[in-house]
Amino acid sequence: MRRTGRREIDRCAIRSGLPRRSTIIRSVSAENVALVREVMALMTASLTDREATRKLFDLIDPDVRIDMSRRVFNPDVYVGHDGVRRLGRDVADVWDEFRLEPERFVDAGDKVVVIEKRYGRGKGSGVVVEQRSAVIWTLRDGKVLGLETEFAPEEALRAAGVPE
Repeated sequence: MRRTGRREIDRCAIRSGLPRRSTIIRSVSAENVALVREVMALMTASLTDREATRKLFDLIDPDVRIDMSRRVFNPDVYVGHDGVRRLGRDVADVWDEFRLEPERFVDAGDKVVVIEKRYGRGKGSGVVVEQRSAVIWTLRDGKVLGLETEFAPEEALRAAGVPE
């Protein structure tokens, strides 16, 4: 049996008039990055806007898995839409102020690595925390399936299979 490589698929696509496989991959990947950007914005907006919360849950798989087990304090895994709601309550319970500032979005096929800065001011203590970290988002069919947090940026890129 002959193995068909990417170049062969691209040549067939050109002959047939279909988009090249590399164009399809790039297009899906661009959609994944756009989805992650939108979900991140909705996560922030949903703190005060019910419509944003509805839109957010439209983009998150009902069985989403948010793995924060690598956290030093309060490691946990949040599952499903109820888990997302619980995560929101946990953040509100600990922080007077909390925000994420994405620095870079790295396309990794069905995954997107977001390298970000996190800022928080502790509830009650007023302690200010700043951290640079990375999150691996897993996506399929226009929905967020999962997040894995608390990676050093280089570690997240390796884990997502992004060549260095």
